[in-house]
Amino acid sequence: MTKSARLAVVVAASAMAILILALPGFATEDPAPEEDTSETTVVTTDIEPAVEVTSPQVEAAEADWTYRYMVPTGIALAILVIIATSGRYFTNVVRERYRIVEEE
Repeated sequence: MTKSARLAVVVAASAMAILILALPGFATEDPAPEEDTSETTVVTTDIEPAVEVTSPQVEAAEADWTYRYMVPTGIALAILVIIATSGRYFTNVVRERYRIVEEE
């Protein structure tokens, strides 16, 4: 395959990828601007409610035991695995690269 043929294939593939990714954007419709037909209302500030409504106090829910104990335990185990893997790599790979030369 010549260089120009490869370039043509790459350009065609790139154009197809861009077109495929852009199709959902072309398919959307812009909503027509709606006319404001609502009437203007006057707000008065001296009105008091007939019945006072109080919202009940919601206590904060305590986290589940899985979240409180298993997540920190999983993080600690992941850190230990990373440290152990690093140490094991050092002892198995790096140490064998260097040999002690005995002097005669």
